[in-house]
Amino acid sequence: MRRTSRLIASLTSAALMSGSALAADLDNIINAPQEDPYVPVEIGTGWYIRGDISYDMTTSTSGSYRTYGVASAGPPVTYAYGSADYDNFEYRSAADWSIGAGYQFNSYLRGDVTVGSWRRGVYGTDNDTTPCSDPLLFPTAVGCRSVDTTTVTAWETMANVYADLGTYVGITPYLGGGLGVTNLKYSDLSNVAECYDATSAAIAGCGYSATHTGESSWRFTWALMAGASYDISKNLKFDLGYRYAHVSGGAMFGFDAATAALGATGTQGSDNGFSTHQIKAGVRYSIW
Repeated sequence: MRRTSRLIASLTSAALMSGSALAADLDNIINAPQEDPYVPVEIGTGWYIRGDISYDMTTSTSGSYRTYGVASAGPPVTYAYGSADYDNFEYRSAADWSIGAGYQFNSYLRGDVTVGSWRRGVYGTDNDTTPCSDPLLFPTAVGCRSVDTTTVTAWETMANVYADLGTYVGITPYLGGGLGVTNLKYSDLSNVAECYDATSAAIAGCGYSATHTGESSWRFTWALMAGASYDISKNLKFDLGYRYAHVSGGAMFGFDAATAALGATGTQGSDNGFSTHQIKAGVRYSIW
């Protein structure tokens, strides 16, 4: 009887110990730290496309041209080059467009590449005191000026970077800058001489006109931007901003046919580079 009681007590103790061990194991399993589930990293998120239209304000700049004329009456007759500067030179206001693609690196930094085009009228004058100073022919004239008119077509490629300055009620102000190149192609330039009076008003033609072949060239370009975007939806933003760009100088036109026949070669007129002031409006659409 005493042995039976001891056996029962031993079995009971073993069962209690096994239950405690099992409970401890279950507690360790339940309370063990859980590993975060694997989340794949998305590759390619942040890409967007954009399209913009702009109004380009009239801007003034400077330009110069070479002359070619008789240096010695001879014989033999010799010719020589000279140089002169325009008194006024401006690019008239116009509209342009651009498209591009970019990447949003984080909430504060993005970059894009854009391609755009514009076409603007160009107007330049250079005043002289001859030959309209003859009081018999033009009694009110004080001089004769050269009036040059042409158009220029541009294709621009830019790499841009922007700093977004935080979003407030859906509006994100930003600052940016860009570097790139612009191809300028001038159409044939019309050169007409006209008399002018003391008020600078045109009186009559001086009897001279010529056509000069337009030149084309690639120019270094840099730009600064400032503006703000508005969240139309999760993927679509409206963008309104100001852009200042500077295009470096280069060739504009060659010599007219008559002067070239005398031996003049190469570029005759050049612009000294110019700035553009643009008001831009457009949209950006996130594609991933």
